[in-house]
Amino acid sequence: MFMPFEPLSPQDIRRLDENCVALGISKLQLMENAGKAVADHIRKLREASQEPLESVVIVCGLGNNGGDGFVAARHLSREFNVSVVLIGCEGSLKTKEAQQNWDVLKHLDYSITLRTAPAIFSADSPLMRLNEYNLIVDALFGTGLSGSLREPERTVVQLINQSKSLTLAIDVPSGYGTDNAVDAQHTVVLHRPKRDGPSQGATTYDIGVPLEAELYTGPGDLLIDRRPDSHKGENGRVLVIGGGPYTGAPTLSAMGAMRAGVDIVTIASPQARIIAGFSPSFIVKQVGSDRIALSDVEVLRALIEEHDAVVLGPGLGHAPETVRAVSKLIPLSQNLILDADGLRALPVSEYEAGKIIITPHGGEFGRLIGETLPADLRDRARAVRTFSRDWGVTVLLKGHVDIISDGIHCRLNKTGNPGMTVGGTGDVLAGLVGALSTRVDKMQAASAAAYLNGCAGDLAFSRFGYSLLATDVIDYIPTVLARRSM
Repeated sequence: MFMPFEPLSPQDIRRLDENCVALGISKLQLMENAGKAVADHIRKLREASQEPLESVVIVCGLGNNGGDGFVAARHLSREFNVSVVLIGCEGSLKTKEAQQNWDVLKHLDYSITLRTAPAIFSADSPLMRLNEYNLIVDALFGTGLSGSLREPERTVVQLINQSKSLTLAIDVPSGYGTDNAVDAQHTVVLHRPKRDGPSQGATTYDIGVPLEAELYTGPGDLLIDRRPDSHKGENGRVLVIGGGPYTGAPTLSAMGAMRAGVDIVTIASPQARIIAGFSPSFIVKQVGSDRIALSDVEVLRALIEEHDAVVLGPGLGHAPETVRAVSKLIPLSQNLILDADGLRALPVSEYEAGKIIITPHGGEFGRLIGETLPADLRDRARAVRTFSRDWGVTVLLKGHVDIISDGIHCRLNKTGNPGMTVGGTGDVLAGLVGALSTRVDKMQAASAAAYLNGCAGDLAFSRFGYSLLATDVIDYIPTVLARRSM
């Protein structure tokens, strides 16, 4: 009931790989399973074929698609005449898993013929006599290609397509969707179909990716790309609207957003003077006197238009005038994170579906649905998904196990600990959601923020125990993010 099985994007695949590793399933094991699936399919083709299928040439790229091809070659080597052509030099292999499987092939010099650059286009190279093979396996790129093919791969694809041999692609035909793609009669799809991949001639194989790698958040959710040559403002501008009765809540949200890597954070608050003394890292705007009121809506409208995401609610209080003002602010943002006291205005606001993420705890969510949340996790998840679908919002329900849903998908987050019941950790989470939503879609932003906040809280708990503070969670956010590249 939790996950619809939809085609995967390259980002989804990266996320799943890392989440599998976190569950104890190595990328090497996944590559082994993938290569064996390819070999098994080739055996099935041989059994079904009326023509002889004895010789196979596997054309491999430098990434994991090539690594899958290396594994397939090893599995086929006792039954077929196998040649492997590496399009490039072995020193340029991109992953340790591909390198390890290539190193195995170098020891199999009796059963497998290997050819690498610069001799791949020589007269005796398998590439120059592809018609002599019964089957060509395309293990060049799969889903790892961005943009059009370059040389020498462009010429390699042309040679494959000019041959009369049967062709099988691993995962996705190399160059698929471009003007120079492998024309494969068969495709072995790994785990699930890929977004914009072929359907005709495709057979999907299970490679051992468990449901939990997709259902639970994990380190793969933090693989959010950032251009190294970006300029100030390109990595997100977040506006936090909060404060009045309270000053700490909007400040903690702003600090969380800054630690998540956005470029600019602005706090709009009646308590701007006090908040400005907490940190020089964010911009503070004085709005209102004691509380946010209807008279402040036009000023806030201009600020909202200048930012990529708005976190609305931390520390606002729930005075009737403030609730009315918030109901007018909710429709103004195209990317709104509604938290804490701001949630009270959702039922009385008119807004466009798909623009809002809400971050309630159990009590706040129970108030929205008008009943107590069920204790069973599946029942809670069902309630969250139903609410998300009916109200047109993405929900991040905070709890012992966080539940995230956009009305279609549903994910769970198990990071975090009882020490995080201390005040302010939810404000930090709202800031993280706001920051990440400037770079990825709402479902991914909420999932990644829940995981990040919980991991930082777990590190803080390991040091401070039940004495941890919300600011301790903020301090460990960079440590968690640094682990993405480890």
